[in-house]
Amino acid sequence: GIPGLTLYGPEDPAERVGVVSFRLEGFEPHELAALLDIRFGIQVRSGIHCAPRMHAAIGTLELGGTVRISTGPFTTREEIAYAVAALRELSRAA
Repeated sequence: GIPGLTLYGPEDPAERVGVVSFRLEGFEPHELAALLDIRFGIQVRSGIHCAPRMHAAIGTLELGGTVRISTGPFTTREEIAYAVAALRELSRAA
């Protein structure tokens, strides 16, 4: 795992889809999104994602929401590993 990383969504991997919402302790969602872009070239979205009721339900509304990253049919395992490594590196800096 990655210290300080909280994933939001179904616990059962079989119920998950290619969109992952998360927060990393020590970072505001918009700050984390900017760091992923500037330092690693990783594009994500941050904030409430036009779903304030969902964020209220999971307790992230007052925290500025989450960061959301997604995969697609052409996303490689290497790209996923790169994103995980970037989050791991940032978690050590928090």
